[in-house]
Parts: sequence; structure tokens; C-alpha cells
Amino acid sequence: MPDHGRVATRRRARQSYGQAEPHGRHRTRSKHSLRRRLAFIFAAAVAFTALALALSAYFITESAQEDDALDKALDQSRFNLYLADTKLLPADPQAADFTKLLDALEIRGDFATLIETKSGWFQSDLQVDPGLISPQLAARVAEQRLGYQTVGLPGQPAIAVGGRIRPDVAMYFFYPQGERLATLTQLRNILLIGGFILAVLGAIAGYWLARRLVSPVRAASIAADRMSRGDLHIRLQAGTDEFGVLAGSFNRMAENLQAKMDDLEAGQARERRFVADVAHELRTPVSALVGEASILQTRLEAGPGAYPPEVAHLAQMVAGDVARLRQLVDDLLEVSRLEAKAAETVMEWVDMGRFVRQLVAAHGWLEVARVDGTDELSLRTDKRRVERILVNLIENALHHGKPPVTIQLEYMPVEAGGDGIGTAASEAVAAEPASGLVAISVTDSGPGVPSAHLAHIFDRFYKADPSRSSSPGSGLGLAIARENARLLGGDLMAENADAGGAHFLLTLPAGQQTG
Repeated sequence: MPDHGRVATRRRARQSYGQAEPHGRHRTRSKHSLRRRLAFIFAAAVAFTALALALSAYFITESAQEDDALDKALDQSRFNLYLADTKLLPADPQAADFTKLLDALEIRGDFATLIETKSGWFQSDLQVDPGLISPQLAARVAEQRLGYQTVGLPGQPAIAVGGRIRPDVAMYFFYPQGERLATLTQLRNILLIGGFILAVLGAIAGYWLARRLVSPVRAASIAADRMSRGDLHIRLQAGTDEFGVLAGSFNRMAENLQAKMDDLEAGQARERRFVADVAHELRTPVSALVGEASILQTRLEAGPGAYPPEVAHLAQMVAGDVARLRQLVDDLLEVSRLEAKAAETVMEWVDMGRFVRQLVAAHGWLEVARVDGTDELSLRTDKRRVERILVNLIENALHHGKPPVTIQLEYMPVEAGGDGIGTAASEAVAAEPASGLVAISVTDSGPGVPSAHLAHIFDRFYKADPSRSSSPGSGLGLAIARENARLLGGDLMAENADAGGAHFLLTLPAGQQTG
């Protein structure tokens, strides 16, 4: 098999030994947690609502204050113009009269005054000057109407209101808005701080609420995960709300599933007992038949001319069928022991390179082209069961594939962070910590296994070619081989080689690596 094909097989072999997440640990939490999303949505909704309310309150207050400040400025200006025209200015005012007017107006409110006369400008404050008055405002005042505009005084804005009291006298009043704007700024800061506090409180409340809402969902997820791994005793706390109804339905499903599984296990146990009992009861008469067929065949061979050829042929067929029946009974007994976890293992250190070469030589498999691999590749395993696996694989390759057959041995270290191999081992080998895998591959040169049959090749009594129903095999060999591999803490996989031929890979836990 080409190297890249073996690499893919080795990768699958490592994955089958717990390189994926262990069953005893819950899966990693989703990056997009429903709890976090609900908390974020709730906090965002609270923050958006608080921001919208704060902005609305601010702009409404700002608009109301602007209208109120303008109304007060206009009312105060009308009163000032009336008072100046009727009370404070004589009919023919002089410069001193305008100075007295400014002094009189200064005590009536927090505003500055600018007076335009034919002789010049009079101002109550150095901060105000004719340059602050826009042409639009001056034109409106010239039309004998009351006008206003917003101007910028040093350090603060102000509302400028102008009016004409006499043909040659115009008055402008400047009302500072710094205090009002400072109040608005303070209100804005209070609203922003309040909105931030509400957002934080909303995030906390949202997280708490999301946790309360998602807890039943998370409990159901954990329960479903445990159920998927075989724990059918898990139950959820039922209640009267929607989650409680869901929990009740889940519990009923779990109870029904547990009942079905119990019935199925009981039925399988009965079937195993039946097969074991039948195989055990058949073993004695079949052994007797084997002995009788052997005696009959021995007599036929001793006197070949004493019986007609038809009788000799029938006797040979009977002997072959009895041998097949005995092999089938032995296989059924082996399957029963494996399923009942009653199979025993005798663990010992085995030099796999030498063992495989001796096995090939002992069986006289001349069609085995070569045995490649690391010398002195040792592992602690059950030699008898490994021999049965290899014999099955090699004979299967010779009978159903095409020679030559290649056997490859190699050592595969397990990467750090894996869960090891002991999780898949039986109690006989679970205590042996594995530092890696010993991989033994058997590849023939035939056409390979049709892809439609490859997935079922390890099923019991399954034969890829239905026409081989009369072949010597019982259809249990590969199934028993895989069960034996798993009993030893390993596994057995099959695929088609890229260059043709069936490729079987046996992996076993290595207690140590030498050589």
C-alpha cells in the first residue's frame, strides 16, 4: 500500500484511541453562548432605552429652557423700553441722561445694555459693543420692531434683544445664558451617569435573568449528552412552566427509552444464552460426528477399492461438512464468551517481529511475499489471541484476495495530550499504560473489497460474495478477530489499498518500545 494510504489509516487508528474528546468530559462550551447573547441583548435594550429617555429628557428640557429664556428676555426688554421711554429719559435727553439710564437699568436684572443715539453709543459693560449687533437685527430695530439674536459674549453666549423707543434712540439688551447652559450641562452629565448605571444594572439583571432562563436548557443539554453516552438514568426536574413541561416530556422519553433498552438487553442476553446453550449442546454430538467421520475416512483410505467411488466421495463430503459444523460451533462459543465478557487473556511480552515471522513459517504460507517492519518490536499482549487474529487475516487474504500478501509492522507513538489507549482496553490490559501503538497491516494483491460491502465486512455471518455460501468460512472470522483486537485494547480496521487489494490494519497498545 502506498505511504499516503497508510498515513490515512494510521490517523484513523490514532483517532479511534481517544484522540478525540474523552467521554468522561463534557464538551467545550459554545463560543456563542445563549446566556451571553441574552444578557447582551437585555443590557443593550436597557442601555438603548436609558439613552433614548436621557436624550429625550435633555432635548425637551433644553428646548423648554430656551423658550423660557427667550420669553423672559423679550418681556424684560419690552418693560425696559417702556420704562426708558416714559420714566427714565427726558424729552430732549443729553449724554448724562443716557448714563443715568444705564445706571438705572443695571439694578433691574442680570443683563447688559447698549444704547445707540445720534451722538454715539453708550454701553453699560465693556463686554458689549456695537460689533455684536448683526445687520439683520439692526434692520429689524430700524423698522420699529422688536428683534433678537444669539451672540457670543466672552466666556458665554447671550440673547441680544433690540428695540427703538424714539426715532434717534435704539436700545439693545444682552442677557447672559452661561448659568442656564451650566445647568443643562449638569443635567446632561447626570443623565449620562444615570444611563450608564442603568446599563450596568441592566447587564447584571440581564445576566441573572439569562442564567435563570438558560439553566433549564443547559441542564437539558447536559442530560441529553449524558444520555447519548449511555446514561439512561438521568432525569430533569419537572415543573409547571414551559421548561418544566419540557423536563417532564424528557423524563418520560428517558423512561421509555430505558425500558426499551432494558427489554433489548434482556432479549440480547436471552439470545446469547440461547446461542451459547445450543453451541454447548451441539459440541458433544458434533465431536462424536467428527470422530466417526475420521474413522470412516481412515477405513476408506485403508481399503480404497473395497467401496464404490460414490460412497468414498459421499464420505469425504460428510467429513468436510462435519468439520465445518465443528468450526461453526467453536466460533459460536467464542462469540458467546466475548459478548459475555467471559473471555480470559494471558498477558506476556511478545517480540512481534520474530513472532510474525515464526507464524508465517509454521503455516507454510509461501504466498506471503515479505514481512517488513521494525525488529525487536515488543509489546505485552495475549499471544494466542494475536495469533488467531493474524491467522484469520492472512488466510482471508490468501483465499479471497490474491497473492502475494505483504505484512507490515511499525510503531506509532501517541501524541501528548491524548487520552491514551487504556480506555478501550479490557480489565486485563487496562492497568498497562501504553506509550504508543504497534500496527500490523496485512495487504493482498487482489481487486479489493467492493465499497458497498466494506462497511459490513466485520458483521457476523456477512459474506461479500453470496455465491460463497458453501465456502469453508462461517462468516464469523473477521467479527471474532475484531472482538479479540478490542479485548486486547486495540482495534481492527479495513480499507482498500490505493494500488488495489484489501488492506487490514491491526493496532495494539504497546507497553514499551525497544530497538
